[in-house]
Amino acid sequence: MKNSVALTLRLEEELYARIKEIAQSRKTSFTSFVQGVLAEALKNEEKKALYDAFSLVGQEIGEADVEYAVAAQKEVVDQHE
Repeated sequence: MKNSVALTLRLEEELYARIKEIAQSRKTSFTSFVQGVLAEALKNEEKKALYDAFSLVGQEIGEADVEYAVAAQKEVVDQHE
């Protein structure tokens, strides 16, 4: 397992119960399920940031962060190799 950090997280009872139920139905631990959901949310945020950066290309040159877009694209390609 990679290095991990223990933390305290407060959840509403209903949310906790639903997460626990789903994790059990998938035969995984509560922690593994939450880690997967958070990892997927972060991946979606990164994709959105990349899309937003590429959307700027071709618009006003002063607002286009082309260097960021190139670096972000390389990072995505490297992750899938």
